[in-house]
Amino acid sequence: MKARLTIFTLLTLFMLESAFCQNNVPLVVGIVVNQMRADMLYRYFEYFGDSGFKRLMGGAVCVNANYSYLITESPCGMATIVTGTNPCHHGIVGTRWYSTLNQRYQTAVGDVVRSAVGSKSITGKVSPMQMLGTTIGDEMKLNNYKQSKVFSVSTDNTSAVLLGGHIADAAYWLDDNEGSFITSDYYMSCLPSWVEEFNNKHLANDYISRGWFTLRNVEDYRASLPDNSIYEVGFDGKSMFPYNLKQLCINRGYSLLKYTPYGCSLVKDMALEIVEHENLGIDNFPDLLMVNFTATGYASDIFGIRSVEVQDIYMRLDLEIASLLSALDAKLGRDNYVVFLTSDRGSSDCPAFLNELGLPGSQINMSNAVTVLDSYLKALYGYGGLVEKYQSRQIYLNHQLIEEKHLPMDDIQDKASRFLVQFGGIDNAVPSSAFQRGGNVDGVWLKAQNSCHKARSGDILINLQPGWQEISDIYTLSAQSTGFNYDTHVPLLFYGKNIKKRSISRNVSITDVAVTIATLLNINFPDYATGKVIEEITE
Repeated sequence: MKARLTIFTLLTLFMLESAFCQNNVPLVVGIVVNQMRADMLYRYFEYFGDSGFKRLMGGAVCVNANYSYLITESPCGMATIVTGTNPCHHGIVGTRWYSTLNQRYQTAVGDVVRSAVGSKSITGKVSPMQMLGTTIGDEMKLNNYKQSKVFSVSTDNTSAVLLGGHIADAAYWLDDNEGSFITSDYYMSCLPSWVEEFNNKHLANDYISRGWFTLRNVEDYRASLPDNSIYEVGFDGKSMFPYNLKQLCINRGYSLLKYTPYGCSLVKDMALEIVEHENLGIDNFPDLLMVNFTATGYASDIFGIRSVEVQDIYMRLDLEIASLLSALDAKLGRDNYVVFLTSDRGSSDCPAFLNELGLPGSQINMSNAVTVLDSYLKALYGYGGLVEKYQSRQIYLNHQLIEEKHLPMDDIQDKASRFLVQFGGIDNAVPSSAFQRGGNVDGVWLKAQNSCHKARSGDILINLQPGWQEISDIYTLSAQSTGFNYDTHVPLLFYGKNIKKRSISRNVSITDVAVTIATLLNINFPDYATGKVIEEITE
């Protein structure tokens, strides 16, 4: 009897292990392309080869994928992708936010007790501790007690840290001072030898020395405005090809690479080094590699989304994606892995371009609006300084003063919201107290609710009218932080092992990504996950 039981047990274990091996996805690669609107896949489609974007589009294409919150800043998107929930739960409500309790600003990944590894850069003072709940990478490692490996790479520390999650093996980003990849002592005390060897190749210098020329004849860039378009800021006033990167680097340092296709090349190079030296995808425990390409976003900010420069970056990024997929084929076997591609947010046209076409759009000085609002509230309640701070489309009221003077918080929020919508360019001003009253909300109010974290968000969330941008100290041609389609509608592609070719036209939320990957891997959902499994991917 015991012998039969032992044989039965062994057979059962063998069958389970065999089934696990058959269904196992050895490696998941998440590609996040900054500020990539969904329509860019089709705008540049004829310029892509067959082995990059088009190859990924040969899998499952979610043509109506959207973010469902209001404050669409990049860190919010990064956190949403990996946690499977909105900022109201994961807590990353912006690039930074104001803490009314501590009376100070907090950035999305700032951690003053941390230090850089591989550099003395202040960009090493980071960790993922501000992100609440687990991520898909965390759940992969929890599922098998850290047998899975999780890595992320970007030119930016914020993106790398958030995409990696809490218990990633490492998050790497580009040091603007040295042109090398570094990390934080949150992950390790010293760089692996292979990273040091990679940095010693000084690829950043090699790329800079090449200069930036168009991949094709400039006349072929028919999906863009002319290269001499007036709707560009460019590098120190220069906004036409070619670009002498060596000369420009004198003032900008290696941060210049973030605005060029070579930033994408460096990230791809580093991603392949991670795959090779960390032996990703070679055992029965699935690994995760998050790859973030930022140049598309940086270039959009200074050249605009319809520039030759941005189109050239996408055309070259197509080649880098093809190179990445080819290397994965060689190491793991063709399609013996899963790739998903999406974006942190969309992007907008500059108001002047819209005006030329006869469309509305302009700029608003929110600093002036906040000053006028504070004067209005003083006239109503008898106290100045009721508005404490403004940050990322959010008004933070002075809670301490309001409590000391026993003023009605809900009434102040309501009156302030009604007052703000009288300013030209403000579409909605939503008081956070409205969410605490209960009841069903939809439209922009639902998006505002999804953006609003009770301990971190402002008392009033603002949505500008379509085509409007905020005047700020850092000038950008591509606005952000709206709930409109140009900021929320992004590409979402799934490709690889067991994923069938199909087009999914129904509405899909980016919160669905993490739970869909979790289902593919048969692991637990992230803690706060509210997304729904995209069944067309997992069936």
